Amino acid sequence: MSYEPQTFAAPDGTQMVVLPAAEYARLKLLAEDAEDVAAAKAIEARILGGEGTMPGEVLDMMLDEGITPLAAWRRYRGLSQAALASRAALSQAWVGRIEAGGGFGSRDTRRRLAAALDAPVWALEDERLEPAPKPVSPAKGRKFWPLRDHLRKSGKSVIVMNFRKVSALVGGLPPSATNHRPWWANHHGNSQARGWMDAGYEAKPDMARGFVTFSRIA
Repeated sequence: MSYEPQTFAAPDGTQMVVLPAAEYARLKLLAEDAEDVAAAKAIEARILGGEGTMPGEVLDMMLDEGITPLAAWRRYRGLSQAALASRAALSQAWVGRIEAGGGFGSRDTRRRLAAALDAPVWALEDERLEPAPKPVSPAKGRKFWPLRDHLRKSGKSVIVMNFRKVSALVGGLPPSATNHRPWWANHHGNSQARGWMDAGYEAKPDMARGFVTFSRIA
């Protein structure tokens, strides 16, 4: 059955549109894909224009000394860990942890460090900073089996749920689920991910609006 979007005016005069959740999720995914393509093209244009590249000195330090990109860029700029931490508004201990291979923690941290070093964000990435997730025993994710069963029964390719409904299904969500996007990471190192990955879905949360889109894994 087809469904025509409904329009109405909010009290302040703003024109609003009501459409099915699945259609909204589809349009949102298309918009995000378009943003990713635009970002990739922008990076390509910068590289072709001679910007946003990795200096040979940085690459040499990484290869010859086996250090991380962050450490190589910092030394290339002639900065101490303390100076870099100050520029990026981070603690020196956090910068030292990242340089030692402990991971960035968030995209925002990576962006701030890149800006402080006047380096492209992609040039700070290092596979060594993304440790392989440890396997989780099936029993550890048992709390999220009701979510898994709900997704399996739906049979839909895209399912949009607000955090309250997910919380009701699994008997409560921790504060990190509504405050930190990494909680929804799609890998089996997260015990909660068994609730959707075992059903054949991946999760994409919208932290600002308080809902998550489960899309069937192709």
